Amino acid sequence: MLAMMVDNEIVQATKQHLQDTVSEREGWCVHLNNHLPEVEKWAVWLASRNPVADATVILLGVWLHDIGQVTGPKEVDHAVNSEVEARRFLPTIGAGPDLVEKVAHCIRSHRCKDVFPSSLEARILAAADSASHLSDNVYVLMAKRGEVDDAIAKVGRDMRDIQTFPELVEMLEPVSQAWLGLLKVWPKIN
Repeated sequence: MLAMMVDNEIVQATKQHLQDTVSEREGWCVHLNNHLPEVEKWAVWLASRNPVADATVILLGVWLHDIGQVTGPKEVDHAVNSEVEARRFLPTIGAGPDLVEKVAHCIRSHRCKDVFPSSLEARILAAADSASHLSDNVYVLMAKRGEVDDAIAKVGRDMRDIQTFPELVEMLEPVSQAWLGLLKVWPKIN
């Protein structure tokens, strides 16, 4: 997967935990089963270009950053719920306090909303999550729910959140423009 060192045992245990957790919640399995491999693809791509990054931290963040969508109170931001679940779960599989803290920061800051990524690993996770939106169908799903204006705003936020990596911006700017063009002409019918 990566040329860097990855603790595959802890990553696989985390991936299994995510799969077990979402399989218990109807409907979420399909969404996260599509989204998370796409995030992982971008995270691996970015990590391979930033060899000083801790790939284990990044991959644990990939597999736990959205688990809060199915755990914790619905009225709480899923990044908060995901951080809580990561702090609860990771020690049960042998993650030490330093690893837990690094992963928790990645997860909590992945939305670049009220907590911002301060480590390279957190910036990679945030950018990979946003890149995955640009290369998948999230905007179409939003538009089909009648959330066209929200989808347009999300394209802007996703482009903002990849700014740390100029090569990613260069690659995805044309894609974002294509999404904006499509969303601006999306039929608004009830």
